[in-house]
Amino acid sequence: MDEELYTLIEFLKKPSISATGEGIEETANYLKETIEKLLGVKSNIEKTKGHPVVYAEINVNAKKTLLVYNHYDVQPVDPISEWKRAPFSATIENDRIYARGASDNKGTLMARLFAIKHLIDKHELNVNVKLLYEGEEEIGSVNLEDYIEKNDNKLKADSVIMEGAGLDPKGRPQIVLGVKGLLYVELVLDYGTKDLHSSNAPLVRNPCIDLSKVISTLVDMEGRVLIEGFYNDVRELTEEERELIKKYDIDVEELRKALGFKELRYSDREKIAEALLTYPTCNIDGFECGYTGKGSKTIVPHRAFAKLDFRLVPNQDPYKIFELLKKHLQKVGFNGEIITHGFEYPVRTSVNSPVVKAMIESARRVYGTEPQVIPNSAGTQPMGLFVYKLGIRDAVSAIGAGGYYSNAHAPNENIRIDDYYKAIKHTEEFLKLYSTL
Repeated sequence: MDEELYTLIEFLKKPSISATGEGIEETANYLKETIEKLLGVKSNIEKTKGHPVVYAEINVNAKKTLLVYNHYDVQPVDPISEWKRAPFSATIENDRIYARGASDNKGTLMARLFAIKHLIDKHELNVNVKLLYEGEEEIGSVNLEDYIEKNDNKLKADSVIMEGAGLDPKGRPQIVLGVKGLLYVELVLDYGTKDLHSSNAPLVRNPCIDLSKVISTLVDMEGRVLIEGFYNDVRELTEEERELIKKYDIDVEELRKALGFKELRYSDREKIAEALLTYPTCNIDGFECGYTGKGSKTIVPHRAFAKLDFRLVPNQDPYKIFELLKKHLQKVGFNGEIITHGFEYPVRTSVNSPVVKAMIESARRVYGTEPQVIPNSAGTQPMGLFVYKLGIRDAVSAIGAGGYYSNAHAPNENIRIDDYYKAIKHTEEFLKLYSTL
């Protein structure tokens, strides 16, 4: 077993579950020691208000500096009964490694690390590299913004590559040029100290009814958001972005089956791609109120709450959207509590930027196929912090060691060993090309 595979296996055996804190300290220490051993540079474990960041710099006095972001924390393993192998055993079967974190994100982290080592060993690293490994991505990067603000000068770079997109169902590498932004809020109506017998319904207001009416004013049946001013700052798509959407390869029926819903809003492939990637949304994640158990229980509940997320697109500002939301809620008579759980900025990098050009061409060379280039993901990661807080113009998510088969966040997470080695080669090729553009 070579050093690349052995080191990954040892890394995967360490739990690092951010939700519970299990193994976080041990894994951070292991990562620090591994960086110093492989790259011959000093690495630091840097405190945050939560789990630590592992940080290192490789300065070769180059003109360009690349910030490499990954995370060493992983999701919980529940439900444990559905795992066919122990989640942290790093079992190898049929040319795959099975372990929590294999795909998200330890395999990609280690692949990039070994690519940098190979280039250093061959004296071919011609770009300065800053490594930032977070320990809280799986719980929402709750302290990353504070860390970035306190270390903004140290973290300055020309471009950033994020945790990594994987391979699509056809085995093509995905290159994702941005993310949707996010506003996550909770609305709470609490009218008393206890639930009442429903005979009192003529005397008191029902928070279930009132909150459901408020929610119905936020979005229409077609999914269009009804908050005044919500769409005002949405940037028009460029011709390059429209071309990427046209090329986005989706099998509509396979997508519908994978999502498990009886029907989609749209049947046209291009319309689905446009909606998925470029439409801002208001979504109700959950609504809870009153008695929902078996049989009957005649009550007037005293409390109701709902959780909502808004996915945003360039140039929507999550803080401005929050102000518009508050104004709308006041207008429709909502007098409850608004709790915020997250603000993330949307990002979309130009397909003509040096980091994207290098990523596309390096993917072609390593995989022997045209990569799947996507203007932005339909979801969110903390890419906006690097763009808006550090002023890094170009950000991209690519070079993933896993794929559609990997079961990230689910039981039996895995990656193909061959895909791990290809991620190493892709990173090497990318770094060499990026330094020349």
